[in-house]
Amino acid sequence: MAVRGQSDGANDFSAPSAGVVRVTVDKPPIHTKSVDPRRRRDLLKIVEKARQMADDGAGRWPRYLAPVPIDDAARRQYSFSRLTGKLHAETPGLDVGPLDADPLSEPSLDARGLGTLVHAVLAEIDFSRPGDVTAMVERLAPRHLPKAEQRLDEPVEMVQRFLASPRAGQLGAAQEVHAELEFLLAWPPGGEQSEGRYLQGFIDCLYRDDTGQWRLIDYKTNRATEDTLASVAAPYEMQMLVYALAAETILKSPPVELVLCYLRPGLEYHFNWDATARRRVVELIDEALP
Repeated sequence: MAVRGQSDGANDFSAPSAGVVRVTVDKPPIHTKSVDPRRRRDLLKIVEKARQMADDGAGRWPRYLAPVPIDDAARRQYSFSRLTGKLHAETPGLDVGPLDADPLSEPSLDARGLGTLVHAVLAEIDFSRPGDVTAMVERLAPRHLPKAEQRLDEPVEMVQRFLASPRAGQLGAAQEVHAELEFLLAWPPGGEQSEGRYLQGFIDCLYRDDTGQWRLIDYKTNRATEDTLASVAAPYEMQMLVYALAAETILKSPPVELVLCYLRPGLEYHFNWDATARRRVVELIDEALP
């Protein structure tokens, strides 16, 4: 049976030979090659035979399935823990985000979530027009803190305290502000051969002030006082010096300031960046690398 389509000519999308629908009750022929039943393979029998050969020690390990040998010249990536400042080998799935809460403290909120929340807020804020800090904290909190934790006074106070500081004033007047800036630095620095080693990290904030000078800051949510500030900051020396080296290498200009901003007490700790610090960071990294 054939049905021929009709058209009024106004909307005709049919090709000259189109418009025909053919209906048949006969099963269309399927053209396939005949297979010799004797050549059929029973997959379950093959698997069982392979298992038996393996149990008997008669199996053969194909060369292309052998373990890949370790290549010491292959690229090796290392990252910094923002919780401790220590260097560690990069591991797939490892959280290398901002984890600066003091592991020895007992804050009212989850320490890890508090640290990531405060970093997220400070990374998003426009320091020239901060806006409603409380609203921003409340909006970002569900991504970083358990739903049961609704007490957000602590992160709000930390951010507001920082916004009232001279440092935030500099950021508001800065020519450029880069937040959560990721870098990859070949190691050792300055040479053509990196030996396949790379250092990776996230700079919390790198900004160029109103005079055109670059400054590097890192936010910390650790507990600290003026008396304990130096000892609390000491574990982050290697981390901050690497950040400075990476910024200098990429920008072709040294940062004039390296600062740890402790948000709980509103204190800052400064590291020097000079020829001595450059030699120091090479020594620290070489000692830390396996």
